[in-house]
Amino acid sequence: MLQTTGESRSTRIAGTLLLVVVLAAAAALRLIDLDRTSIWYDEAVSWSQSNGSLLALLESVATDNYPPLHNIILWMTIPVIGDGETALRLPSALLGVVAVLLTFLAGKLLAGRIAGLTAAALLALSPFHIWYSTEARMYALQAACGLAYLLATLKVLNRASALWLTLLALFGALFLYSHVYAILTFASVGTVCAFFTLRDLISGRSAGQSNALRACLAMGISTVAFLPWLYLLTIRASSVAEAGFWIAFPDLPFLKTMIFGITGSLLLFWLLLFLALLCILPVNFQHDPQKPPSPFDPRMLTICIAFTFGPVVLAYLYSLFVQPILFDRYLIASWPGLLLLASAGANRVSPKVVPAALIAVSLVLTFPELRFTLTEKVRPEWRGIAGAYLSERSEDDRLMLYKGFAAPALAYYLRAPGSFITAETAEDIVPYERASRAGNDWLLVVHTNPQELAAARQAFDLEADEPFARTFGWGASGLSLFRKPAQDRAETMSENHN
Repeated sequence: MLQTTGESRSTRIAGTLLLVVVLAAAAALRLIDLDRTSIWYDEAVSWSQSNGSLLALLESVATDNYPPLHNIILWMTIPVIGDGETALRLPSALLGVVAVLLTFLAGKLLAGRIAGLTAAALLALSPFHIWYSTEARMYALQAACGLAYLLATLKVLNRASALWLTLLALFGALFLYSHVYAILTFASVGTVCAFFTLRDLISGRSAGQSNALRACLAMGISTVAFLPWLYLLTIRASSVAEAGFWIAFPDLPFLKTMIFGITGSLLLFWLLLFLALLCILPVNFQHDPQKPPSPFDPRMLTICIAFTFGPVVLAYLYSLFVQPILFDRYLIASWPGLLLLASAGANRVSPKVVPAALIAVSLVLTFPELRFTLTEKVRPEWRGIAGAYLSERSEDDRLMLYKGFAAPALAYYLRAPGSFITAETAEDIVPYERASRAGNDWLLVVHTNPQELAAARQAFDLEADEPFARTFGWGASGLSLFRKPAQDRAETMSENHN
């Protein structure tokens, strides 16, 4: 008896130490070198929206396509830790580590400590999750809130205490306010809970005995809390539908690219899917007649399946019949769900061998993508292009940005109100007047195709074939900075006058 207790205590200590190692690795991969890449368009928008008053923040985000929770976090942290690149990304990095811990807790509840550690290790080493945990956007928040919501749902189905019912209502609301895709997850999990409630009532259980009903009521509170912003998103969705959206149609090449972007390896994706299937199948892999075919609580398992695959299916169907919305980073909350199911499946087959083998195989298959993510992968290089301009500009110089949607990124690095003007189309680009001004004219062109770039150069009366500076950015132009010296402007205006 004493030996069993000792072994159990040793197992717990070993499990705790392994969890600490996993969390330390997750923190190192996310927190070190947070400023390696430049702040890009979307991050700069988050910064811009979160810099003023809370009312201004809400008004600004209300005209965008997502809820405001991440911006509110930045609004609270910027006055405390500043708005440098590392400071803006720090909340996301910390939330990325929290997501790894929550994955362990959810996996432990679903399939035991080994499965929880396996899933947590897989998420800690995931290039996809690491990348979006180092971005000052809402994706790491979405994953963490989604996992907290999943954990609370599983806890309530297992034992509906007042604490976990309260946490489910809270985490559900936070999840909904993290990203619009949370609505798809909420609908999938909520539908399954409603089915369990109906089955409980049909089987003769009273309403007070149904944990599923309690879960539904807690989710109802979350939904009511989200209704004001849901109304704003509904209005915004109609305008987006009219104007079109930038996401491509989800054909087979798109889906393959998306799957690789999430998993880091197509082979790993099929392996995870296979193991998730083994988690579901009613087969006794241990060949022990004393053990049930499936050791998992079927309700918890079904909830995890809905959490993982529901948003994918709903987003894909919406993309087919309405307009494309399926995109890899929006599924960041579903990704840990697949890892949980696969880890549970690996644990079913052989808890002493397969989980460790899964981690090793995953690391081998994704190592090229992991190394690329940590050392080479970049975002549009606004820091470099702004630095090139600032190093050469004089007080009397003038800068025009084409196109204006990128203004927050340029404003972030220039940090001077009124330091540039914007042009939305080539027709809006006009050379500065005042031939007597001694300064140079500058044109920064971003995110264009060759035709737009040529039209912009012509509209600005640029004679130089090559830009003054060019850094990485999307579109044929990259981020291209052109300089028109004062004497060239004077000659051009003289020719136009004559």
